[in-house]
Amino acid sequence: MGSKRKHSSKEGLNNDASSPSKKRTKTSEAKASTGSTTNKTKALDKAPFSERPSVQDRKRELELYEQLGSEVESDRIAAGDVIITALLSGPQSVLERHLGKRLFRGLTSGRNASRLGFSIVITEILRQLFGDSDLAGEKYPDLTFDKLLGMLVEHTVTGGGSTGQEERDRYFGQLFGIYCFVRSGVLFSDKRRWLSVLDMLIGLSQKKSWLRSSCGHEIVQAIPQMGKKLAERTLEKLASEGFAQTPEGIAIWIVARDQFPDIKVSNAPWKDPLSATSLSSLPAVLKESGREPSNEADSGSKIKHGGFSARPHFVWDIIAAHYLKLAGNGPDTAEQFKQFWKKVVDEGFFSKTSSDIQKFSGLMIFQKMMEDLASSDALVSALFTQNFMGCLMNQAAREDRYLHRAALKALKGIESAVEKEPHLLPTVLKWLLGKQGAYNFDERTNTKTVEKLLQNTKSSTSAPVLSLLQQKPPSESGLDDGKYYQALGGYLACLIKLSAGTNDDSPPDSWVPGMALGRLSKLAYSSKSVPAKIKESLQARCTASFAKLAKEPKHFPFLCNVVLSVDATRRADDEAASEALSVARDSLKGLVGDSLGKKGGAATDAAPQQWALALLYAAGILQIHNGDPDAVDLLDELDGFYKKLTEEGADGEGLSEFLVEILLAMVARPSSFMRQVSQQVFEAFTGMMSHVALSLLTDPLLADESAKGQQALFSTEDEDMADADAADADDDEEELDSDVEIVDLEDAGSEEADDNESSEEEKEEDEVAEKDQEALDALDNALAEVLRSHRLDKDAEAESEDGSDMTDSEMMAVEEKLAEIFRQRKTASNKKDRKTAKETVVNFKHRVLDLLSIYIRKEAALLNPLAFEVLLPLLGLARTTTTKALANKACEMIINFQKALKKARSSTVEDEESDREDVDADKLMELLETIHAEASKDPSHAFAKAVSTASLAVASVLYGIEEMRPRVFQLYAQTQLAYCEGKVKIQHSFFVDWLNWCQGRASAAATQS
Repeated sequence: MGSKRKHSSKEGLNNDASSPSKKRTKTSEAKASTGSTTNKTKALDKAPFSERPSVQDRKRELELYEQLGSEVESDRIAAGDVIITALLSGPQSVLERHLGKRLFRGLTSGRNASRLGFSIVITEILRQLFGDSDLAGEKYPDLTFDKLLGMLVEHTVTGGGSTGQEERDRYFGQLFGIYCFVRSGVLFSDKRRWLSVLDMLIGLSQKKSWLRSSCGHEIVQAIPQMGKKLAERTLEKLASEGFAQTPEGIAIWIVARDQFPDIKVSNAPWKDPLSATSLSSLPAVLKESGREPSNEADSGSKIKHGGFSARPHFVWDIIAAHYLKLAGNGPDTAEQFKQFWKKVVDEGFFSKTSSDIQKFSGLMIFQKMMEDLASSDALVSALFTQNFMGCLMNQAAREDRYLHRAALKALKGIESAVEKEPHLLPTVLKWLLGKQGAYNFDERTNTKTVEKLLQNTKSSTSAPVLSLLQQKPPSESGLDDGKYYQALGGYLACLIKLSAGTNDDSPPDSWVPGMALGRLSKLAYSSKSVPAKIKESLQARCTASFAKLAKEPKHFPFLCNVVLSVDATRRADDEAASEALSVARDSLKGLVGDSLGKKGGAATDAAPQQWALALLYAAGILQIHNGDPDAVDLLDELDGFYKKLTEEGADGEGLSEFLVEILLAMVARPSSFMRQVSQQVFEAFTGMMSHVALSLLTDPLLADESAKGQQALFSTEDEDMADADAADADDDEEELDSDVEIVDLEDAGSEEADDNESSEEEKEEDEVAEKDQEALDALDNALAEVLRSHRLDKDAEAESEDGSDMTDSEMMAVEEKLAEIFRQRKTASNKKDRKTAKETVVNFKHRVLDLLSIYIRKEAALLNPLAFEVLLPLLGLARTTTTKALANKACEMIINFQKALKKARSSTVEDEESDREDVDADKLMELLETIHAEASKDPSHAFAKAVSTASLAVASVLYGIEEMRPRVFQLYAQTQLAYCEGKVKIQHSFFVDWLNWCQGRASAAATQS
């Protein structure tokens, strides 16, 4: 494999081997493109070629033949059309001269696509001469078939002094010439013509074994054109020459029997190479299909064999087409193919005694057959045999395996076939996860094959796929219960991720994510056979899956239905949780009502606030099932809010503040599910937010990003809760789809990291544990040095002590050293605590910004006057935070505020009137003055853009109130004067933006007038 790969004869037909190089420089490409353009713009002259060509005539011929060898197909066709017309409309001498000195000789040229272009012309001329037109008999009587065949031999014969490349070009030229005779369809009106060409093909295959495959391929192409008797004579000739027991011979025999089922060949080694009686001798022959013929001569054998070839032989195309054609005849065909595959491929290419090269060829053959037979489930099912599966899994498992890349390509082939033909998924999964494979196939092979295959699950295949995944009993999987349920949970989680690409309007009994989530929730909460430790992991997966589906309001009814269907009971001694669970389930049932179970992914006519509350109850119930100790408090507060909402309505005093407190408690938790639920609920209730409620949201934005700020934001109970969550996360090392969010100061607000949270969490935990262990070891070593002692587990390493006591002065020195050690330890611990506190505060601010972003998107677009109250807190955050991600997010929200406001105000003319009626102009003017005061507090460009955007957003509303316009312009003038006098430092872009805004208003006013 390390040497330069030899080209097969089939490559020669495609002009790959004969070309010195396939690379093209930009210059040559430009010339080809230029030439193509020139030829298209200039009409080609179809006048006959001259019998005595002048210099100009020869120049014209040269240009036409140059274009005939172009790599641009359209140019070749255009030139070929002209040449054919010019030759067949001229005298015989001209045609004979061009055939000999131009066309047949041109077949030996490896320049660009010369062989392809010249073949087109020769094929058509042969068809016109000896086909239906019979120009050879009517117009060119001296141009006989034998004469033209002799021309081909004469101009493609190899001489004694030829170099290796010249000899190779001439052999390929002769092969392409035979290709022209076969494709022209003129060989079979007289059997002597075909027999002459057949002798040439056999001779070529015997002279150069690397041409044997291409010669065999030409014979295969000729079989359908001949009659039965000529086909029998052809096969007899091939059998006598030893051609039958080769991969090419098998392909020829299969095609001949498909064309003539009752064909009889007296001297053939077999009647039907694919019959049961021939299977014993077939493996030895087809093993050679994985070898590439060599250039070396072998005087002891007519049929020469060569080395390794990475490309499957064309015989496998013939075999696949044969069985695929018969697949509709019934189960007998599938059984025959199963026997063939097991005997020839599984035992021939993948047996214990097979070489690595044979196994490589087998993997390539599997990949090809998987692609060709993808339309037939029965035939594909026969491909997954025992030896093959063992080789595939072993080679894919580790990168240092010799055939690792080939195995991965085979797995890619499976994925591609299932992607094109999704109906194959149950068939493929049956073998990958069954006895021939492994239920934890992805883990065994270190790939994501099954995970990717499951992405092709459709409603039509969901039932069999789920049945294959959830095997009963679990012992059939070959794994212990823990590993089985862990793998099953992962597979179900993959199916739940399909929500974005499936038909969400289908009912739950056929909606793939819905069916998967229903089964996962039963395993996580209701099944008694799942081990307790694994159940915790499944519950985490289930919660993470809920978070993914909670992003779409149309999924709310289904999620509530799943939560209510969970048959889980709390411990008998946990009366508070049991009582809260009972009340919450009753409330959830009352909110959902009769809409449950109708359509798992479809929204109903119920109010969005109703479904938001239902989702909030479902989240609390799910947390109760997860054993969250704070879920009881959440449900109690939610129950109080629901009663207040029911009794007092949406205008009830303190109702929005009550809801905001609940949501802030939820977003403070490191849970993506709680975050998603809180955002969906808040979006449904943005219209009822009050000034006080908004203050509850915006006040945390200005908190210190330190331990002091953490204490101001969170109570002791919240800190205990966070510690408990951290401990739970540490215990769950095997969890793959965790609901716990990992915080990063730079990208804590990113949504793209959700799918990678678990791996990041485990990595971070390992790093923290390693650092903690290093710190403990350092402390132990320091104490051992000061106290002249050692740890109990190092008795064997300790040297013998003299047992003498320390003096008073030594004791005092030890005390000072101990105090210094513990001071250093405390300093390190304080640094870690400060970092943790900052991360907690930053993460909380990101979650609050997410809620405010929703408020801006909905309420600013409705011109809600309260929406302006978020501007100052956002500016304050952008100015005071030490976290760049927070500052960028706050600035972006201000820009989005202006966009939403501008879009709302420009939608209708009536909006101008609504501005005047709803806006408190004086209060808004005070806000604008405060924003101008903020502008001088931070000279950065990012803050200047944000504060300018906020100022223009407010000014644009005040400009709509005619009596406020002078005050707005006066304020900008005062700020600019202070800037010019050096009293304040403001970026000049602040005033440039104002002038541009004024210019836009002036242009609009001029247009209206």
